[in-house]
Amino acid sequence: MNNSIVEKNNTTSEQLKKTNIFYYYVNPDNEYQAMDVVKGRFAWQDGCLYLIGPDGTYNTAMFPQYPKGIVKWDQTTKTLNLNGKVFKMGDYINTNGMYQPYDPDGINHKIYATQGDKRCLNHMLAYIGTVNINRN
Repeated sequence: MNNSIVEKNNTTSEQLKKTNIFYYYVNPDNEYQAMDVVKGRFAWQDGCLYLIGPDGTYNTAMFPQYPKGIVKWDQTTKTLNLNGKVFKMGDYINTNGMYQPYDPDGINHKIYATQGDKRCLNHMLAYIGTVNINRN
């Protein structure tokens, strides 16, 4: 079998996978976000966006629901635009936010399974903020 055909077919099917973007609630009146620190490198795997922490853990990347349009995903280039700052997969981010264990039965967490493929929801969620974005 021709390896170049296999590689081309794998690339095409990977590019066609829909990326699941998960959002956490932010009050639209005050748009408050957690101010603890989250940091790591962005990764895309099987249609899921992750923030790989310093310990190597794949945390489900969560983004603020408001203000609308502050988070943009480009499926073709696999880049993430957070409040005007563009990140490629593998890029490092240090920003405001928080980590929280994912509880599929939790009242506030049940909504996440309706936003996308629930297999993307790992045991730890990284609530990525957009107030204090740094690349180092």
